[in-house]
Amino acid sequence: MSKRVVGMVLLLVGGLVIGWYAGSWGFSMFEKTVPAGAVTDLVRGGTRAAYRTGGLVVGVIAAAYALLAAWASPFFRDTPKP
Repeated sequence: MSKRVVGMVLLLVGGLVIGWYAGSWGFSMFEKTVPAGAVTDLVRGGTRAAYRTGGLVVGVIAAAYALLAAWASPFFRDTPKP
């Protein structure tokens, strides 16, 4: 495997990890703000899955944005003067 592929895989895995924790944090905020009597176990499980899935999507989007920025960065560098 080339260094480029390893870097892209690490970028994606890092984005997914950050997204997972962001979704978990969002769900913990949900648990703290919504009264326990207003939520059933089924809704709580579905909400946990929705928050974590949303976090993973945000992580993939962040990784794609970072990959795009890394790809486009050579176009914005100054050219060396002769």
